Amino acid sequence: TTGLAVRKTSVLDVMRRLTQAKNIMVSANTKRGVYLSLLNVIQGDVDPTEVHKALQRIRERRLVSFIPWGPASFNVALSRKSPYVRHNHKVSGLLLANHTCISQLFAKTITAYDRIRKRNA
Repeated sequence: TTGLAVRKTSVLDVMRRLTQAKNIMVSANTKRGVYLSLLNVIQGDVDPTEVHKALQRIRERRLVSFIPWGPASFNVALSRKSPYVRHNHKVSGLLLANHTCISQLFAKTITAYDRIRKRNA
């Protein structure tokens, strides 16, 4: 026994947390904008029916907004835990997303570039 307590985390909790603004690596506001596509990689001891139920709840609660002109592309890949890495959670995840909020980052970059060019730097 290692003394690490394994937290019982549901697939829905992991998927919901992955889409929260505080858990993204880019400083952009995901509240303004929509997702083009999502890929969730869920790692751990997961039942595919639990994933299906989590996807249904996310759609019912409208936790994620997708583009209106195309189908909602929400893909989930399941993987087993590594036997070599210890985890505190029963389930963990990774989200790869294509979101329209990235345009905010591009706008900030263009504005900063224009300021530099005006000073002939």
